[in-house]
Amino acid sequence: MTAVRPLVLVALAALVTLAGCGAFFGSGDSTGSEVTITPANVPTEDAQAVEPAGAEREYWGNVSVDANRSVVTQPRVLELRPNCERPPGLVVHIQVLALQNNDPTTNEGINTTWRFASPSNRDLTGPYSNFVRTITDGFEPLLNATGVRYGPLERDGDTASQPVTVVDGNGTTTSYRWTVEKQTQSPYEGCWMTAGVAPA
Repeated sequence: MTAVRPLVLVALAALVTLAGCGAFFGSGDSTGSEVTITPANVPTEDAQAVEPAGAEREYWGNVSVDANRSVVTQPRVLELRPNCERPPGLVVHIQVLALQNNDPTTNEGINTTWRFASPSNRDLTGPYSNFVRTITDGFEPLLNATGVRYGPLERDGDTASQPVTVVDGNGTTTSYRWTVEKQTQSPYEGCWMTAGVAPA
């Protein structure tokens, strides 16, 4: 009987403690402010350029830049893999954001871009180490860019291209044309992947 009594006391203490946490579990006082989650904009096949949102902020296609020119991006793109549900504009957007969030010690952003490169693109660039060198030497403005402007996506059947203009920390702009193709062979059949990126 004495062993049961401490268990009852522990259970009572736990109930009393939780009674003050009713709002956390969805009951209790609801006078506090509600948390609202606003989903990020998803790129469409239209141009993504947006007028500046205010004197201290500038908005270039889903990438918000504050007064200190530091980028507010979506690093979760670094975890994405190709799938066949994404439209071509979103595939471009994922890769640009990945390169903006590239960590030079791990090249995680470049690795994400490599995953979205089509098999023919990979054959052309060679192994992954060559791809890293190609990006760091020839496409450096894409790495950690402070702003991005997406032009209108042009689609012709299973090929689409989109102009992408990036601005670096010094305010220099560089333009590219991103070309993606819908794959016709396994394991990526039906997926939009990057066939190439060229200076524009």
